[in-house]
Amino acid sequence: MHKVISLTLGMLTCMAASTAVAQGDTAPSLYKSRWGVSAELINFDPDIATANGISDSGFGIGVGYAGEKGLFNFNIGASFFIIDDEDEFSQRVENDWTGDESTEDSSIDAGSIYIDGGIQLPLSESGNFVLGLNAGYRYFDIDRGITYCSDCYSENVDIESTTYLKPFARFGFSDAISGTLAYYSYNGDKGADNSLQFSVDWNF
Repeated sequence: MHKVISLTLGMLTCMAASTAVAQGDTAPSLYKSRWGVSAELINFDPDIATANGISDSGFGIGVGYAGEKGLFNFNIGASFFIIDDEDEFSQRVENDWTGDESTEDSSIDAGSIYIDGGIQLPLSESGNFVLGLNAGYRYFDIDRGITYCSDCYSENVDIESTTYLKPFARFGFSDAISGTLAYYSYNGDKGADNSLQFSVDWNF
């Protein structure tokens, strides 16, 4: 989970720098960019979820950056998921500040980062309705442990990183704000089946 947080912070810094460069260019450009926030429902293979002691679905929130030029588009983002721990354990912990001891239950820490690119086709003259298809890669970092405990016992959850196909539809609410509905179809038998994501984006 710490790896996802570190990578997310680095990714946001790089995206902010690229946006500043694009906005500082005085020459006309067809490149467009968007920042967004998203909500997501992810589904896992039931057998793999059961073997790992987690729910077969989870809810995520995330942030992302998207760019487009002509028919090409790409997306970079990060999400953090809430997944029920169905095989939780308990551990005695001591508060570093007060010295008080308590028994805490485990929970699932889950995050991911992703990148994809592909083609898009405007279906309206204004460009306010777009359909597209992207291919990408998603890195998952999921484990079971005691939250905010640095030296407690923890376990990896065997949901592997994987490639995916992502059909999507984007529609403009105004010149500044758009929404995107995307379906992630994950490849192989690595734990994640599919997810449905909706994002609200601010256009630059």
